[in-house]
Amino acid sequence: MQITLHRRTFPVKDAPEGVSFVSSAHQRHTYTVGGKVYEGECSELQVVVPDGAKIDALRNRLIWGGKGSVKSTAQEVFDLARARASGFRMAK
Repeated sequence: MQITLHRRTFPVKDAPEGVSFVSSAHQRHTYTVGGKVYEGECSELQVVVPDGAKIDALRNRLIWGGKGSVKSTAQEVFDLARARASGFRMAK
């Protein structure tokens, strides 16, 4: 099963990044360093997750595993996909 993650980054070294199940492209995000303000850049990432997984938008979690026993944040799902953990990977 494939889902979309929304990633927010900033064009400056060591800036924080955010990953979410819901797009924040309509919101303005800034990061200030050295007196300069940087605008956040949003991108979509396609991620393969285990079959039967469901997004709980209210709690911002992916529910998966036997009888929905595992609940993961968007950042955890992104990390699992990058690590190619069982059932997770970045889509091509």
